[in-house]
Amino acid sequence: MKRICQTPLLIVVMLVTSITLMACSDKEVVVVNKTSVNNNAEKQEAPEEKLLNNITLSKERGFVRDEVAFEVTDLEANKTVELVWNAIEGEYVIEDLYAVIGPKFTEQEIVLQQGKANSAGNWSGKFTVPEGFGGDFTLWVKQDGKKIGQVGYTVDPSFVMEPTSGPVGSEIVIKMEGLGWSTYMRNWQLTYDNKYTGLVTGISTNGTAEAKIRAAGSVGEHAIRLRTGYLGMQYINYLQSPYPDKPAPDFMFTITDGVAPTIENHVEEIPIAASGGLEMPKLQQAQGVKVGLSKDAATVDEPITLTSSGLPKETEIELIWNTMKGSRVSGKGFGEDTSSLGTIKTDAKGNLQYDFKVPDDLGGIPHRLDLMAKGQVYGQAYLRILPSIVDFTPKSGPVGTKISITIKGGGWTEYDNAYYLTYDNAYTGYLCAFNSQGNLTFDVIATGEVGYHLIDLYPGIYKQQEKETDMTLIPQLTYSTDHPGSAMPAIRLAFNVTE
Repeated sequence: MKRICQTPLLIVVMLVTSITLMACSDKEVVVVNKTSVNNNAEKQEAPEEKLLNNITLSKERGFVRDEVAFEVTDLEANKTVELVWNAIEGEYVIEDLYAVIGPKFTEQEIVLQQGKANSAGNWSGKFTVPEGFGGDFTLWVKQDGKKIGQVGYTVDPSFVMEPTSGPVGSEIVIKMEGLGWSTYMRNWQLTYDNKYTGLVTGISTNGTAEAKIRAAGSVGEHAIRLRTGYLGMQYINYLQSPYPDKPAPDFMFTITDGVAPTIENHVEEIPIAASGGLEMPKLQQAQGVKVGLSKDAATVDEPITLTSSGLPKETEIELIWNTMKGSRVSGKGFGEDTSSLGTIKTDAKGNLQYDFKVPDDLGGIPHRLDLMAKGQVYGQAYLRILPSIVDFTPKSGPVGTKISITIKGGGWTEYDNAYYLTYDNAYTGYLCAFNSQGNLTFDVIATGEVGYHLIDLYPGIYKQQEKETDMTLIPQLTYSTDHPGSAMPAIRLAFNVTE
């Protein structure tokens, strides 16, 4: 996320940042070719010429970073040879700064090992399975740039849960490597005590993922299950699916006495958006003009100081706030809107300083500030509004208590327009912020046994064009590294049910 221009904020086509594949750590790995691949495919299309089945591996499947021995026969004697792997790179495609198209995958060949065939035309060695997506891959042996033979290898996903115990409210992190990129293996679904919680993905991180939830419920054991499910829910009878050999991890988390120190209501730290986030249009400054803000991201009503130099001397400068207004569901449409935050006169050197509060407006991608005089824009700056908890009343009470909640700083794009609510890790519904200009006001009914109960708001994708897999209107539990767009944080709330 960064930058802007004088054209309207929405009408600029974003530059989608490409993602570099994390190949194996062996320094001999070299990228030799890249091609776009169809989302449904798991292997490169069949080569034009018939290839030999002349590669033998010590094992046919494993995990990332596994060491695999290989033997190759039927090569040209005493000539250099390469072992090549068809790796996949993933990314999210976003257009016009707000529309989610969907995931995109690109195939690239990387050289795992280089060597020389012996006088009998044989070659052997070892390679490390590259870090990246899991699934079915092809290895080729090449001489003089031509593929001689091939063999298949399957990379299985791995799953680790940390910690395995803790009090109510403890953060539970499930770390995964080798998640797939194909339609069937791309989306994983998580349940907690047989209640659906949310989506797990590793699209922009090439199969590496980190899902975050919190420990909810009474003291004792609680079941966490992960299953593939490209239609938005777990595929339960997976052993009868087309891929019965794929893992189906189960974990047990033990809730202990007490409460976690992080049980108090809070907005999490700003996460890392997929692929580093959006590339905002470049800001335009008149020659010699510099504009700075005391903060480039803040919550509603937080004080901000704007400074600028190089402006026309002793001139009235109007500070223009650019935003979006409207609704994508009302039928009335939406568009760019502007308002004035005040007028400031520069000094005899063309400098100014102005203190203002962050407007009560949309969060998500940043707003552009224009410094204008006599109809001309002299300078610009970006200011992002972060989510904040404005009201949570009451914080405790008996079952049936209505909890009133207000959040400010919700977004408007197809990736930050909505938050997705879970109660004790059970997905309950979603909240939209665009029509209410970033304000999310709602209520929740307190239920459950005496003790703390968790209300969590997760980022997710509100809408996308690619319909092959269902990623919309679901809490994205891997929001901290693989949510596209504007790096929206999760919001953590808790209510104490009393007698």
